[in-house]
This record gives sequence, structure tokens and C-alpha cells, in this order.
Amino acid sequence: MQRRKESQAADARFQLLWQTVETVNTDPADNQIRGQLLSLVAAAHQSRETRLFQMTQSVPGLIWSLLIMFASALIGCMLLFAAEESISKAVLVGVFTSSLTLALLTVHVLDFPFQSALQLSSRDFNVTLEKVDHLIAAAQPHGSRAWE
Repeated sequence: MQRRKESQAADARFQLLWQTVETVNTDPADNQIRGQLLSLVAAAHQSRETRLFQMTQSVPGLIWSLLIMFASALIGCMLLFAAEESISKAVLVGVFTSSLTLALLTVHVLDFPFQSALQLSSRDFNVTLEKVDHLIAAAQPHGSRAWE
């Protein structure tokens, strides 16, 4: 996802996981386990689809251009109205310029959540897969895993 491409290996593993959950042999008494498995896999699938969608979305170039032009115009107006030299006006213009710059940097950092310093981790997805793994192991006779 950091390279804005879907992993074919992850897709294959997820398909195998779906097939494993669908074919797990459970007794009628263990239908609750099967329901939990299907619920967890469905949640993992929904999270994966959301992440894949977010991977392709970004702020369009036109919007970036408008944001930068608007910020520049606002800074220009502040400089124009602060033409008289005074420390308080210089501080005001500096704070205003810094605020606008930080706002634009925040938009840039959050534009692709899988690439920046604030990137989303795969921890939640891995936790869900571990839960499914434990439930499948509990549902299989003798604790064997179907996909190994």
C-alpha cells in the first residue's frame, strides 16, 4: 500500500482464508464458532476494501493549486496591511503564515495515509487474522489448520 499497489499475495491469502472458513467442518453444536469466523472474516474483508479504496484517493491537483493560491493571497494581504514596520505586526504575519503552512502540510500528510509519518499500521488487520486463526484451530479436529 505504501507503493499505491494492491498486493497479489495478500489477496491470494485472503481468498484462501475465505475458502478455509467456508469449508471448515463443524458440528451442529459448533455453529456459533462458524458464525464468529464468518463475522471476523467479513470485518477483515470490509477493512481491507476500505484500505484499498483509501489507497487510491488523494486531493486533486486543481484543489492543491487553489489551496496554495488562496494561502498565498491571504499571506500577501497580511503583508500589505502590515506595511508599517512593527514587531507585533511582524509576529502576526509570521504566526498567520506558519498556521497556513501547517494546515497545508497536514493536508499533505493525511493525503495518503499509507505513506507518511502518520501511516496506518496493519496491526488491526493482523489482530483480526490472529483471532480467525485461533477460531479455525479450535474448530478443526485435533487443532490442525486447513491452510498449512
